[in-house]
Amino acid sequence: MNTGNILEKILDSVFYNTSLKKASRISKNTVGILTLLKGVLNKIQAEGKSTVLQSITSKVMVLGKLLKFYATGEYRAIDLKNVVIIITAFVYFLSPLDLVPDFIPMLGFADDIALMTFVFNSVSEEIEKFETWLLNRDIS
Repeated sequence: MNTGNILEKILDSVFYNTSLKKASRISKNTVGILTLLKGVLNKIQAEGKSTVLQSITSKVMVLGKLLKFYATGEYRAIDLKNVVIIITAFVYFLSPLDLVPDFIPMLGFADDIALMTFVFNSVSEEIEKFETWLLNRDIS
């Protein structure tokens, strides 16, 4: 399966557009962000040990940590559009019905992995800034 093709299909899908609309609302709501993060963490813990989700677990955790610090107001050095992009990926990830439904054996998480990897790479500069901030914060 061509990753570029699946990513194009994801970004053009009704599922992604629905996730984007939800993400815009969630991005303005601390409780909404934290609730979303809890759902993502629960899914990673439930599904991540025995599936292909292991390949993105560390990426999800870094993005989740960034969102947590954003939601609590401790870290705001990130463009809002990138916050919305991350939240959109998480909303999409949590949806059991998306371009490739999660219940399909072996393929169910292919779209989630493709989208999460795309988002992680898209916001890599933001992640680097965040990780530098974390290091400096821990040293102080």
